[in-house]
Amino acid sequence: MFTWKSKICRGMDVVETITFTRQGTDANNNVITTSAVYVCGANEEKPRSEWTQKEIDAIGENLVAGLDEELTNRIAESV
Repeated sequence: MFTWKSKICRGMDVVETITFTRQGTDANNNVITTSAVYVCGANEEKPRSEWTQKEIDAIGENLVAGLDEELTNRIAESV
């Protein structure tokens, strides 16, 4: 089972990117992680205080399938 490790907003005055990191473990209990960076569009640039967790989670849900597929591949390669 894979879980979210982090969802980190970055930018000076406004959020410019959000880094999403998922993690899982291989057969030897080694932690395997993968990340994706979401670049906010011009219409999405706003201060961190104006972003809701619900908005961040919704973006993450659009990325989760690809991140989980990458984790599955990386775990298979580690065996």
